[in-house]
Amino acid sequence: MASLLSGIRQTSNTPIADATLRTLNSQRLFEQTPLDDELDDALQTYVSPETRPRRDVPTEAEYKRRLHSHEKLNQHVTGGQWRALALASEATILETPATEERALLKYWVYRILALVQQGCGQLADRELSRLELATRYAAIARNAGGKSPTTVWPFELRLLRAHVPGVAHGMWTESISRLCALQRGCHRVLSKENNEDKTTLYRQRMFRLMLMISGCAIKLDDFALAVQTLDQLLTEDPSLDPRLTSAVARTYLQMGAIPAAEKLFVKIEKSVPKDDKIVLMNRAFYAVATGKWDIARDMFARVFADHPDRIAAGNNAAVCDLYLGNPQAMLNALQQLMVTSPTAAGTAEELVFNYCTGLDLHYDGSKLREAKIKKMIEVGMWAGDNFDMRSFKIQ
Repeated sequence: MASLLSGIRQTSNTPIADATLRTLNSQRLFEQTPLDDELDDALQTYVSPETRPRRDVPTEAEYKRRLHSHEKLNQHVTGGQWRALALASEATILETPATEERALLKYWVYRILALVQQGCGQLADRELSRLELATRYAAIARNAGGKSPTTVWPFELRLLRAHVPGVAHGMWTESISRLCALQRGCHRVLSKENNEDKTTLYRQRMFRLMLMISGCAIKLDDFALAVQTLDQLLTEDPSLDPRLTSAVARTYLQMGAIPAAEKLFVKIEKSVPKDDKIVLMNRAFYAVATGKWDIARDMFARVFADHPDRIAAGNNAAVCDLYLGNPQAMLNALQQLMVTSPTAAGTAEELVFNYCTGLDLHYDGSKLREAKIKKMIEVGMWAGDNFDMRSFKIQ
């Protein structure tokens, strides 16, 4: 319990004597769920009613006073229906008995995830602060009654708690501090654990935490910390799965540490077939980092031809065409990709951004605006909540 609550802020807007926060299902733990959406608003502004795509707009009345199954909540996650997930998880928490703390904390994972994915990090931060306080009250109450200690937060909820300061306030140093605390906890478990399955689980968690710490360090432009973290990861587990090693190597490329990435790529190629998609993608990314766009395009295209579900490879191949001076080829390739896979490629923010960049180079004036609005309509048919409107590059 002490490790769970370590680092909790001692200041709070909620008085310490407030008895309404002594359970994990109190109504006062929640902020008002925002139900607006930028893509909905843009479609209202730019598109006439007769051509406007129909989008689901949830209401509180649809979800309140009902229990929603994990299956239903997961469907909202899969569909990117973050507003619906926020409402459904809140309703489920409120309808779950206070004594079922383990179940409540699992539902809180959905609630905080929904707020973060909606871009409401500050609301998530406030709710987490209240939930921490409620968790402390629950522990005190249970101990006073001679009962067992309160249930420990799920790892995913602790991970969200660590991530929120960065996304909500740009406090990436605080996020690193919390991630490091989780890392130390994993170390303690691994130093004592003999169960193979549990050891594997905690090693996976360690890998995930280290990549997140490295990502936060990059946000702070602290490349020394990022490299140190990745080096530690490789030192502790030199026999990483090739996919995980590739993730580390590509992070090195992102930081501009090309020799370090190349060393890992060579190591990977010694352990997997040379025509494996991991090898081809690694070679393609290395070619991008060294400015060899024609080689990169061919490698990405080869992966996409063999694995049509690898949308990132198709997108990257198209972008290489742009850098090779052929924006029309990029537009054609991206449009075909989005038409073929409207729910995945057609709603990928990076892909839409690249497509609209190609439009900027190919059109101007009213024709450019019309082309972007047409793409917005297509995206609106399939995209979930909180689609990044900057992808359309509409001034």
